Amino acid sequence: MFTLEEVKLLSLPLGPGVYQFYNHSNQIIYIGKAVNLRRRVLSYWQNYRQLTPAKQQLVDSIAHIKWHETESEIEALLLEANLIKKYQPKYNIVWRDDKRYIYIAISADAFPRVYLTRKLAPSGQFFGPFTSVQAARETLKAIRKIWPYRSCRAMPKRVCLYYQLGQCPGPCQGLISKAAYQKIIHQLSLFLQGKKQLVVKKIRTELDKYTQELNKLKSEDRTAIEQKIISLNWQLQQINKVLATSCVLSLEERYADDVVELGKILGLTKPPRRIEGYDVSNLYGAQAVGSLVVFVDGEASPSDYKRFKLGGNSVNLGDVPLLREMFRRRLAHDDWLKPDLIIIDGARAQVNAVYNLLKQAGWDVPVIGLAKDQGLRSARALDKIYFPGESQPLQLSLNSPALFLLKRVRNEAHRFAISFHRHIRRKVFWE
Repeated sequence: MFTLEEVKLLSLPLGPGVYQFYNHSNQIIYIGKAVNLRRRVLSYWQNYRQLTPAKQQLVDSIAHIKWHETESEIEALLLEANLIKKYQPKYNIVWRDDKRYIYIAISADAFPRVYLTRKLAPSGQFFGPFTSVQAARETLKAIRKIWPYRSCRAMPKRVCLYYQLGQCPGPCQGLISKAAYQKIIHQLSLFLQGKKQLVVKKIRTELDKYTQELNKLKSEDRTAIEQKIISLNWQLQQINKVLATSCVLSLEERYADDVVELGKILGLTKPPRRIEGYDVSNLYGAQAVGSLVVFVDGEASPSDYKRFKLGGNSVNLGDVPLLREMFRRRLAHDDWLKPDLIIIDGARAQVNAVYNLLKQAGWDVPVIGLAKDQGLRSARALDKIYFPGESQPLQLSLNSPALFLLKRVRNEAHRFAISFHRHIRRKVFWE
């Protein structure tokens, strides 16, 4: 257990950030944020007698402390939320519920509405997830100063307060054209996607264009162009300010969130940090191959990919026999890391075949299948999740983060199998 004197010797910064408490097994047991890291961490020992029994037990378990400095309290808030969601620490009880996470949404209307939601609709764009409503609100508040947008559920009969504050362009009264408003939404969307540099590049290109026009005009005709240049320069300044004081979830953080979401939907005891995806490919049963792809924390790990030549000289072997062959060879490799979840590109028959093999081998690893509705391959066909021994598949919302992750794994396994199959076919053709 740390003593107050030992904590004082740590070089904890005085600024904002996130701290992590570890136990003697080097497991993260608690994650918190702070405006002043040093003051907050010291408070656990300085106020030990005033802590609840649960928090005293937490402090008694601390063997190691780490921290991450951030440039702002907003960034600390976002980082804390994502680390808690990713690692699920024992003592972060308040975060370990089944509440749906918050998203920033852009509706599919002619004049899109920008708002916060916990429900993913079939249409529109969704950014996040955020585990903190406050973090999402602060992000939108900062962005709205750069790109005014509509947030009302229904168009009002007169302009609202946001219009008076310069934070809504007034589409309800026809004060902005559809094209001009869509341009605002496009830039806002790029920013939320993390394509901040592309947004800056577009503004600078527009700025250069107006600057060149300005040099060609007479003094009496320059006012309107000068105002546009002032406005664009102001946008650049505000973007830099937002970049310094807030943080939209990175792609890596979103992938980690998808893993946690998938674990909850599948009812797993822990997030499936290591996922293996499988697919087979053949041409009328000939030159059959199989692929194994690996995703760690929601991201592809190509160095762990494996490929298999299947079927020998046999022809007309279906997917199920080929899968059985591939998994027998996979199960023989104790030197490969065991996954937390196995995803098959297939439906009920494929999943049951693989599950039975795993059970015979003593593997307690969840296995599911992902296949198009009724075996269809068209873009309109919906993907469904198949479970061993279950007659009815599960269908997730098209905007489900868990479904995005499943499709990434399935599509990567399919791509890897197809590329290997083409390689084999070319090799046989030239022999």
